[in-house]
Amino acid sequence: MLDFTKVKKSKLPIKLPDGETLILTMPQKKTFEKMAAMEDGAADNGSEVAVDEMYQVATEILSNNLQKRRFTVDEVGEMFDIEDLTLIYTEYSKFASGVKTDPN
Repeated sequence: MLDFTKVKKSKLPIKLPDGETLILTMPQKKTFEKMAAMEDGAADNGSEVAVDEMYQVATEILSNNLQKRRFTVDEVGEMFDIEDLTLIYTEYSKFASGVKTDPN
């Protein structure tokens, strides 16, 4: 029997600039679609994706954590610059695609 109460879910730990560690989980369908649309848009527009959209999606990514901490776009904007967002997207995209960056 497939028992969803016992399925081990993948997680991605990240450490925020303030030292707090979040355990991110797989994206919901709407977030995954937004990430895919941003990647498609970046390819079509020569990597020119709207900054506001990048921060909005990053906020959704960071708010999808086991600690149940929720972020606002303003909080994410104060914590991370564009270079940081690129790192978040790169690692989270690998994670969401099933590529494990941490073998543990």
